[in-house]
Amino acid sequence: MPIDPLLENILSAITLPSPKITDAAAFRDMERQTLSTLAAQLAEPYPEVHSRELVEIAVEGGTIELLIYKPFSPGPHPAYLYFFGGGFRGGSIHYDYIDGMCRERCVGADAVVISVGYRLAPEHKFPTAVNDAYAALQWVAEHSSELGTRPGQLIIGGASAGGNLAAGVALRSRDQNGPAIALQILEVPALDLTWKTNLSAYRKGYVLEEAEIVEIGKDYLADPDDALNPYASPLLASDLSGLPPVVILASEYDLVRGSADAYARRLSQSGVHVTYLVAEGQIHASALMTAVLEAARTWRDDVIRAIKSVSEPVAQSSTGHRTSH
Repeated sequence: MPIDPLLENILSAITLPSPKITDAAAFRDMERQTLSTLAAQLAEPYPEVHSRELVEIAVEGGTIELLIYKPFSPGPHPAYLYFFGGGFRGGSIHYDYIDGMCRERCVGADAVVISVGYRLAPEHKFPTAVNDAYAALQWVAEHSSELGTRPGQLIIGGASAGGNLAAGVALRSRDQNGPAIALQILEVPALDLTWKTNLSAYRKGYVLEEAEIVEIGKDYLADPDDALNPYASPLLASDLSGLPPVVILASEYDLVRGSADAYARRLSQSGVHVTYLVAEGQIHASALMTAVLEAARTWRDDVIRAIKSVSEPVAQSSTGHRTSH
């Protein structure tokens, strides 16, 4: 279907930073200002949570921050480990819209949400972000009692680059007999960093553009051959069997949709339970715009429903399309 006409108007008013990073701090400062302004204008007010605690954990070569959100109801609760998006180079657990989205999911799904402040490129190349993400998974699994979370109900998820990390962490946990993961929730995930399956029929990316994809590869990967590593490009893993159930949410007008399509197919063929939803007429950043897009509110509801589903019986694999109204 055509791109949502509301998005056409919004996109015409947005000025995006240059995809080429010459000063990482300045790039992230501009990104944060842009996204905070968009969230203030286009997102519904974010709810309060019972508590929000910042902790620091040790990882290989340093430390990272985790933001832990707890709901008002007594526990124990499911644990939802979340990796933010930003092309491996931007994003932060401290950005307003990422904080707000974690609040929505904490309250809506009645879950403990742990937002992971993994280290960013170009200062920290692959596999630093994957190592940080896996360390966060291990920490959450080991601190279940302290967090008030339910063993056996550990969910991982992320958007864009964060979706890539969540998928890579699930593969690594399977390969290394790591913590059990009940569910993966991958939102607009970039799953092939060779980009051969990412570029959809829409060569214009609508917020995520082809020029940015080129720069992301240069900044995140120390060597172009790193793109062939399955923890960098989960779609390229030779074996996808034995992975946790997956919910994948993609947007029709998104350059990375091709890898989401292919990953959903391969997972299903490997015997993994897959729910695949495509938001028709939507773009890479649509989920942010809950104040103006019904599709964004539906997206939020789908994620919350998925988090809540970890204690429910598993249904058959499914696919679906979401349309905006």
